[in-house]
Amino acid sequence: MKKILFVLTFVFILAFPFVSADSSDYEMTAVYVNGIQAEGSTVQVELGTNAQIQIYVQGTGETTDVRVRAWLGGYEYGDIEETTEVFKVEDGVSYKEFLYLTIPDDLDVSSNEYTLHVEIYDGEDKESQEYTLYLEQERHEVSVEDILLSSTTVAPGDYFGVKVRLENQGYKDEEDVKVTVSIPELGISNRVYVDELLSGDQADASTAYLVIPSDAAGAYEVLVTVAYNNGYSEVTGTSYIRVEGEQVYDENTFVSVSSITGLTVGETSTYKVQVTNLADSAKTFYLTVDGLNAEYSSPITVPAQSSGQFEFTLSPESAGSDSVFVEITTDEGLVTQKLLSVDVAEQSASWVLLVSVLLAVLVGLGVLFYLRKL
Repeated sequence: MKKILFVLTFVFILAFPFVSADSSDYEMTAVYVNGIQAEGSTVQVELGTNAQIQIYVQGTGETTDVRVRAWLGGYEYGDIEETTEVFKVEDGVSYKEFLYLTIPDDLDVSSNEYTLHVEIYDGEDKESQEYTLYLEQERHEVSVEDILLSSTTVAPGDYFGVKVRLENQGYKDEEDVKVTVSIPELGISNRVYVDELLSGDQADASTAYLVIPSDAAGAYEVLVTVAYNNGYSEVTGTSYIRVEGEQVYDENTFVSVSSITGLTVGETSTYKVQVTNLADSAKTFYLTVDGLNAEYSSPITVPAQSSGQFEFTLSPESAGSDSVFVEITTDEGLVTQKLLSVDVAEQSASWVLLVSVLLAVLVGLGVLFYLRKL
């Protein structure tokens, strides 16, 4: 009989190794989440916000030094938790403590319900409670994931490109998202648009170009402002550039860029850049084209007093006004920079109709051929 009792006691200890006795010196009387009493209810909390946890503590015995801790488990990259500093609890006195849990915007909310753990503890005992939170995405929430600069150091008079990566962390799709890039201290700005940003998706806005004033020098903040939800919501991001030195130009070259017209959604168009080397020796020229899914040819070497030609293609994905950046450089410096405004047309309805007719004809011929074989 004694052996059986010993075994049962041992099994009980193994089964409940982390159970500790409730303290007789303090108790948790109430918990509120964002002002809503948590006991007996499920409290809704949005991702990407700071949840306020309000804990009421009552002293019920000897004076004791305690802490209050709140946490959520289940986050892939660690627990979400916060703990107070040590404070003294005395018999018959009520206390109110605040904790703030930062709810990550990338928390998995496929099941929505998470357990909020709250405990008061000292060196020996603790009081703990669990509450249910209903976590969900915000209705409208766009974040600036990255700000990509064409260079972190530029010279006065340079074109300076900024590409912004966005993520839609809300559960509503967003349309006509406006991205404004500015350097407030220099009084310059430009804006581009993202036509559609689906829930859960990331997208890169077209590169926004700024011209650095010729008298600028020093470090400047680059401010990105994103307006969405029909302009009712806004988020910002910042980066920095340094303007220093003087731009080195190669002036012994003449450049001609073919007119960029006839752009149509879903079609690839080819354009040419002609460079004439007016120097007394051969030079290697480098072409850079940005915008509308541009692809461009490799560097070319042009003999003295001769001309050479680059080609580049553009493949627009959406209609409307846009811009294309073209830059020619040599080993001696910048030859030219051009920011060209372009218009992109919708795919021709007649072309779509022609394709449909051809498909119908092919299907008809196939059916006729099949029937004749019967």
